[in-house]
Amino acid sequence: MVRVALLLLSFVLNVSVRAADVCIINSYPIPPARKVESRVRELLKEQGDNVVSSGCSIKVLIGTPAVVEELKKNCNCKHVYTFVLFPEKFGLQRRSNYYGVRIFPLPDRTYKRFLTFSSLKSGKVAVPVSKEMLPIARIYLKKRYFVIIPFKRSPVETFRELLNYKYVYIFPDPELLKLVNLVTLINFCKDNKLLIFSGLSDLSRFNLDYVDRIDFEKIAQEIVFLTENKSAVKILPCPVKKDEKF
Repeated sequence: MVRVALLLLSFVLNVSVRAADVCIINSYPIPPARKVESRVRELLKEQGDNVVSSGCSIKVLIGTPAVVEELKKNCNCKHVYTFVLFPEKFGLQRRSNYYGVRIFPLPDRTYKRFLTFSSLKSGKVAVPVSKEMLPIARIYLKKRYFVIIPFKRSPVETFRELLNYKYVYIFPDPELLKLVNLVTLINFCKDNKLLIFSGLSDLSRFNLDYVDRIDFEKIAQEIVFLTENKSAVKILPCPVKKDEKF
């Protein structure tokens, strides 16, 4: 009985030590973000943490607005974030108390999956990018794989140059993702037998040759992992589901 009591006491003490007060701040009222928030809440409670609205030692931030607001406060508590397209833009990789999970796959990883999925040989990839997005695009698009083709007003300006390539990648560029620009680009690629792909899972409803499918369950698991562990990698890669034929 004494041994059993000690084991039970040990378990209780371990749970008490592990329990943490966690705030969840979700700035995106969209289904995927809500799904991740809900799952994070469930997983935190399953491991004995307390999800609170204030007075927390760990903050889970969902969305760029939540991160921007938190950066203004200069709080020293641990922050874990996701749904931030460009964390490097805010220098989050250099902040000791910020850890994140990417919400879109890095372009070179998407490119390699695209080649495997399609059983194609490697080749340079053309990427139409608006003038405003060039500084950010240059951070993420490795010259080894990608050739940036800038445009001022419309991706139509890039069409002649796109014909020099076999593959076209859609970068998360707000100007390019306007419906008229996006559809125009996709139709041009299809008409000219250019293969077009992206890491943005929202584009799966369009007629692309390959789109990464984000694993939101895995994102929630990674978020919870980061709340309880120190990771040598400041920003974990975006988890994607296994390739499937569309």
